[in-house]
Amino acid sequence: MYYNSKKIARLIQSGKHEKELMSFCVENNILPVGSLDRTKEVASKIYDRLSYLDDVLLDAFIHSDTITSKFILLYAIMKQDRLFFEFMFEVYREAILNNKKYLSTDDFEHYFRVKGESNEKVASWGHYTLTQISKAYRNVLKESGFGESNKKNILVVSQIVHPDILAHIKDFGDQYFLNSILGGESK
Repeated sequence: MYYNSKKIARLIQSGKHEKELMSFCVENNILPVGSLDRTKEVASKIYDRLSYLDDVLLDAFIHSDTITSKFILLYAIMKQDRLFFEFMFEVYREAILNNKKYLSTDDFEHYFRVKGESNEKVASWGHYTLTQISKAYRNVLKESGFGESNKKNILVVSQIVHPDILAHIKDFGDQYFLNSILGGESK
């Protein structure tokens, strides 16, 4: 959803508020995702995700180099989705710190099994749901550039993100989010 997210970000930056933005997307078929209901669903999800970005990050998302831009979107996804943030912190970050070159399907399964022990909602999910969420997490890593497909594994990829963006996020007090993606210590 990177390119669709950039479209929505430009609309937000132009001053469109949520209702106006939804109407504009539907009337002008801005998001080629199929049905009218699907367009509304996708636009709403992207809008919610981008609402975690301040003006500086929103502008950087639109205008920065691709790696930095995708990093900002990954950050917004983690801000929106606590379970994904915890995955990044507990699994992805640990892979970086331990010089593990890839995440296997077992890593994803283990994460959800452990989460299911402490979270009733996760515990209630069946095999199909867990498979779909694992697939979504894998896709986010690949699309963000912080993971690459290698058979059934996801190779862990280090990226260089613009230092001004890192400093800005750190100034928010969101060091944990940076550490999750870049492998910093948990302090």
